[in-house]
Amino acid sequence: MNSFPPIDFATVPGWGASPCFLEISASPADTSLEGERYEVDLVRTLKEKGFVVLKSASSNTRNDLPSALAGATFSIHPHWTLTKVFGDAGTTKLGKGRSASSSDEIKIYSPDDKSVYRSFFVQLGNSKTQGGWRSALSSQNSDPANTVIPPGYGLILVRKTEEVFNFAIQGEPRTHAFRFPLRAGSNLLAPGHLKNFSLQKLAASSANGFVAGSTPLTSDQVRILVGERLETFAYLSGTPARWVCLESRYSLPEVEALIAPATKALEIRKLKPDPDFVIPYAP
Repeated sequence: MNSFPPIDFATVPGWGASPCFLEISASPADTSLEGERYEVDLVRTLKEKGFVVLKSASSNTRNDLPSALAGATFSIHPHWTLTKVFGDAGTTKLGKGRSASSSDEIKIYSPDDKSVYRSFFVQLGNSKTQGGWRSALSSQNSDPANTVIPPGYGLILVRKTEEVFNFAIQGEPRTHAFRFPLRAGSNLLAPGHLKNFSLQKLAASSANGFVAGSTPLTSDQVRILVGERLETFAYLSGTPARWVCLESRYSLPEVEALIAPATKALEIRKLKPDPDFVIPYAP
């Protein structure tokens, strides 16, 4: 993808220090392409003056570059990684131990894995082994400290210690649509905008690919964590189709309840994949 005016990325401070992604902020020729994301090939981009070289990746929101992207505006952002979010072995406030069972554990949503999640922990060092980030899978020996947390991929912190753990993530608010391809089955979604969401604001409707059924088992579902319990919302068929909470009663229609604070991920269970799922931007 060529940039105009041409950018010499060798002059960009910090270029190459962290993996990056490109996101389409506006596409005048085809507005449906707003929010598409692609991984950036950092090394080749340095060589191709005036071009941003993209590469194939499972976190890309699509596999092609439509011609309608000509004239589109875009931004490039460094990814969040385990170290950027939680710190390294010396600075992290996570509980550390010699094994995953004795350490705080980070589970990152990973649709390509059979278990749907990848698990990591910070290992204490000793006289023989240097401490640091480790995969919970003993077969993975590479250092996972720079493991990428792609946009929209939710994570679960399994706390093994009793102390309160507070952390902050720095970034900038997104001012355009957010895309997140949904697979059939479980999807842990961090909605991509700094605001609280209702099912209505998530555009969770038939028009946006949600399937309504006569029973909860034949319907798409959304699950949220309330304290230590899960609440499930099922999209039940009717005229019109409606969202119904299976565990609680709400004083207002479930579709209007703010069920997803900006700091929480939610689970979307889909009967069918929806590669074009998008959350519109609302100021």
